[in-house]
Amino acid sequence: MILSIIIPTKNEEVNILNILDCLSEQTFTDFDIIISDANSTDHTIINTFSHKLSNKIKITKGGLPAIGRNTGAKKSNSEYLLFIDADITIKDSYLIEKSINLIANKKLDLVTTNISCRNNYIVKFIYLLNNTMQLLSKFDMPFATGMYFMIRKSKFDELGGFNDKDQYAEDYNLSRKINRNKFDIVKSYIYSDDRRFKKIGYFGVMKLFYKTMMNKNDENYYKQKINYF
Repeated sequence: MILSIIIPTKNEEVNILNILDCLSEQTFTDFDIIISDANSTDHTIINTFSHKLSNKIKITKGGLPAIGRNTGAKKSNSEYLLFIDADITIKDSYLIEKSINLIANKKLDLVTTNISCRNNYIVKFIYLLNNTMQLLSKFDMPFATGMYFMIRKSKFDELGGFNDKDQYAEDYNLSRKINRNKFDIVKSYIYSDDRRFKKIGYFGVMKLFYKTMMNKNDENYYKQKINYF
């Protein structure tokens, strides 16, 4: 396989079917899927095995996002890793193909894409700001979200993967260690829902994003427990 797609899950019985449907519609097909599950108590795993992509799927024991992603990565022998969240929707059937072409042809270490929201215009605007900061990060310190995070596996291993002690923003903590000349953004979108914003509020999320950017060089910042998930 060229690519392993790693999806951390915890009680995602509805969302897992949606993201697997999205992956089944991708033009790029040389991938396997690793579900890193944190002891789901619903039908997440049952739904996974009932999907038409079940022959591509492996299940491994997960945990907090950093641990779950690292555990999934250890099960992969692919050249590239794509970390995605279970609650996203991919409407662009060429997205993974474009991502593979970009990271391979430009010899990059990390690529991501833009984010939007499928059901909330306020969140769409907040993600627009996020996308702007992500674009500007190409000129300073790369910022990529774990919602869509494609990395060369050799670079992932060299950096030691995500920090298992990180309680929050483990994706940013890893992406900022990538050389800015080895990072790019695919011209497309993924779509998320607004559940994170419902949990801690619009201003709560914006404050969290701002504090993360301001503490980008403080390794201890990411280890604090934040009620975000």
